Amino acid sequence: LKLSSVYEEISKLIKSVYEKGAANLLNSINLLDLSGVVIVLFMSVGFTTNSYILVEDYTIIFFFGTLVLINYFLKKPANIKSEQTFLSVAACAASRLSATFYGCREEQFWCTKTWWLGSEVSSRMENCRYVFSVVVLLGLMYGLYQYQRAQGALTGSILSFIHCRVHVIQCTLVVIYWALSISQIKVLSETTLCWLPRCVYLLAMFAVCAAVYSPTTIYLQSTSSSTPPRLYGAMSCYSAATLAIYTTLLPVCSLLLRHAAAPVLALLTVQLLCIARLTQGCSVRTKVVMCHMIAVQYFYATGHQAAVQQFDWNAAFVGFTSHPYHAVPVLMIGLRTLMSFVLVELFIPTVVLQSSGPSEASQEVDLGNPDNTAQLRYYIDRDLLSSTLHSLTHSSAALALAKCILACAACFIHRRHLMIWNIFTPRMIIEMCFTLCTNTVLVLVVMVIERTDNILRAELDKITKQQK
Repeated sequence: LKLSSVYEEISKLIKSVYEKGAANLLNSINLLDLSGVVIVLFMSVGFTTNSYILVEDYTIIFFFGTLVLINYFLKKPANIKSEQTFLSVAACAASRLSATFYGCREEQFWCTKTWWLGSEVSSRMENCRYVFSVVVLLGLMYGLYQYQRAQGALTGSILSFIHCRVHVIQCTLVVIYWALSISQIKVLSETTLCWLPRCVYLLAMFAVCAAVYSPTTIYLQSTSSSTPPRLYGAMSCYSAATLAIYTTLLPVCSLLLRHAAAPVLALLTVQLLCIARLTQGCSVRTKVVMCHMIAVQYFYATGHQAAVQQFDWNAAFVGFTSHPYHAVPVLMIGLRTLMSFVLVELFIPTVVLQSSGPSEASQEVDLGNPDNTAQLRYYIDRDLLSSTLHSLTHSSAALALAKCILACAACFIHRRHLMIWNIFTPRMIIEMCFTLCTNTVLVLVVMVIERTDNILRAELDKITKQQK
């Protein structure tokens, strides 16, 4: 960077402050975007200190709460009983409750596992944990079903079959597997019991393939010639498929987490749904930063730490007693370790493409009208979809790259540090895994959205020609 160009930029900034005034200049700056960049900078620079790495799990909660509060005060709700207040409190509460499921590493001498995750518990306490986890899992799946139904995404499509049939069978198998696993009376042999998780995995693969094959939710109901036809499923026509895949993976992740830690997935979903509503109207950069913070937070909330010793290697044997090949255990351990990043990236289209929509699942529309609400606007303005996806991938890649560079720089600076192999290097390796996982899943998500756009455009173009 040339000094002359730096001097020129500083001169322009001082001149603009002098001409417009500091107050007007601050109003023109997006404070939420600026706050997100500053917090990401703090998180990245923190890699140079072993103290930050050891307490990153709790620090990230306060970083997330800071962004939520800044967003709340910038939007200035009309009264304290508004929806904005409730969602902000719910997001912060879910973030704080996730600390109940944090794990501990040997360098954290002050850390102890919470009573909920204790290994030495009475049989009564174990039964209570099982019942609570079952209720939370079923409530989570039913809540997501109602959420999709309220948006009209289950109107006679394959996604309706996935939500109403496949997910029900998955939850039933998970509940039975949990009960048989913790029971002191061995009803089934270990080999026979392994078939329950395998069926859950097979159903998940079938549901993912079906959602990718037919991701559309559009259903057009003909009316009289004097009124426009009623269009169903326009509110989430671009994000419904990825949300269905997200819901499909929840029972699989519950199996890998086991019944004691499975309720953390409900907190993750609540936090993401709140952010999808709270950040409505915000820039894509802000949404990417908040989703990344949630993914990092729930990496710790799923019982991990930035240390190889904290990985759950037993996840490779959930549904298997042995492995003749290495691909399956690697995939299962990878999903168990990077679960939060996979789920957040699958949910991110719901956050980024969120827009104000009609209060009902159906709406009277004219497909040639550019003022349509909800996600149908991406069909009318294809450049808007392309620019949104470009901004999404660009922001995610830039964020991940910046953190990786600073993590590598931290390892280089502390290459002779006493804790280089225990703290700094594992954190750099974990950050590299985060980047690979995030970018890989995000590319697949963008491919699903592009396929949804192509199928949706072909169907709606055909309907438009018939109307003409």
